[in-house]
Amino acid sequence: MSTQTASASSNFNATPSISGDEAILTLTGTGDMAAVAPLQHCLTEMHELVLTRCLGAARIDISALYLLNSSCIKTLIGFLHANMASKRRYPVRFVVDERLAWQARTLAVLGRMAPGLVSVGATQ
Repeated sequence: MSTQTASASSNFNATPSISGDEAILTLTGTGDMAAVAPLQHCLTEMHELVLTRCLGAARIDISALYLLNSSCIKTLIGFLHANMASKRRYPVRFVVDERLAWQARTLAVLGRMAPGLVSVGATQ
């Protein structure tokens, strides 16, 4: 996974990093149509990184994201499907800001799609 921040022409940034045994993708700004391609690219790289480096987990921090449109949600679903279809599944934790109630409500659906693999929790 590239350590460079991916951004769209809109107010969207995706910043990848690694901490210990976990690949991290921090999303900020607005997840609108312009964000779909950079998000897809970063999630594909994250999935490949977790598998090739045998990392234990992935964390996607959306706590500073103020919009996540349906196309971005579909991209997250594709990422989770790739994980579920891989020979070595890994847990994915979504970090949300509890003050932005839509985040936890929206991502709870993804948790139901992949129980045991996906968790949603507030920033620590």
